[in-house]
Amino acid sequence: MPGQPLRLLGVADARSINVARWARRLAERGHEVHLVSDRLPSNGAVDRVTVHDVRNLGLATRVPGLRRGRIGPAVGALARRLGVDLVHAHYLLPYGYWAAQAERHPLVMSPWSRDIFVDAQESEQGRRRAVASIAAADFLVVNSDANRRASIELGADPDRIEEIIWYSELERFAPDRAEQGMRARLGWPEDTLVVLSLRNFRPYTNLDVVLRAFTRVVRDEPRARLLLAARGGPSKAETEALVDELGIRPLVAIERVEWEDLPRVVAAADVAVTIASSDSTPASLLEAMASALPVVAGRTWSIDEWISEEEGGALIECRDEDALTHALQTLLADPELRRRHGERNERYVRAKLGDPGEQLEQLYVRLLGR
Repeated sequence: MPGQPLRLLGVADARSINVARWARRLAERGHEVHLVSDRLPSNGAVDRVTVHDVRNLGLATRVPGLRRGRIGPAVGALARRLGVDLVHAHYLLPYGYWAAQAERHPLVMSPWSRDIFVDAQESEQGRRRAVASIAAADFLVVNSDANRRASIELGADPDRIEEIIWYSELERFAPDRAEQGMRARLGWPEDTLVVLSLRNFRPYTNLDVVLRAFTRVVRDEPRARLLLAARGGPSKAETEALVDELGIRPLVAIERVEWEDLPRVVAAADVAVTIASSDSTPASLLEAMASALPVVAGRTWSIDEWISEEEGGALIECRDEDALTHALQTLLADPELRRRHGERNERYVRAKLGDPGEQLEQLYVRLLGR
């Protein structure tokens, strides 16, 4: 802990679980945390954090036509009014861009994934705003080496970047926390081999490929079952329809797993699969690894920093149904292979990640010169 608590302002999507975890970690360490956002949680609150609606910061921020150019200065006025010590913006577009316009320092910026790998590359405006956001930052916190390289390509100072993965809660996940009655609860035999996906229902998570590959896998391994543990997403109806079209409804469970139940569900599975086309060190991957699961992962951006073709499970092209089928068949057929990959994953992820709350705090204190 520093000599006195810090007063921090996050500029971010307040509905994001990752943002809530950033705020909660720092609040638990005794700091005063505020969030300003245009997207608020359903109950308007984040535990131990004061949330500010960007649309209520002034008359101009309430009017859609006028709002665009006034949000940044309004965030700056809020920071001055609160007397914050430091601003941390999560995701470059629009939140980093707003924070850059707020002109409040020290300013920490966190590019995440699509903002820097897709949005900043596919449009001139996106690139211009991403470059301006990075240029305004005093320091960058990234979640992968791939993210670091992309940030440097957009003008970031290599000496002012640190990798801190604040949103993964490894302390809650372990192989010995498995839900003992999960298979019975889902109506499955006790010898069921559970393939687990933790990705939400979105086009880029490629759940259609998962379902088609699983349909082929279960022909050779009748004990296989698929658990889609997702919080929601726009393509859920399409996913449900494909389950019925493939005739695998009795073999697939789709359920929303709440935060407190997630470690037990993950540890009770046999194999995790994540083949999203757009990803940068997802928490679901790290938490499956901490639960000693082998992982079949899609090759995109930073994923090869965690899983390789030889270690941890299998690394495949995201839309390669044949490769996914083969990888799942191989793992489900060999319990010793699953054990070996799972133990490697737990060792690797715990060795690589430190205490993110302490790491963030040390960075902030250093930037403040305390």
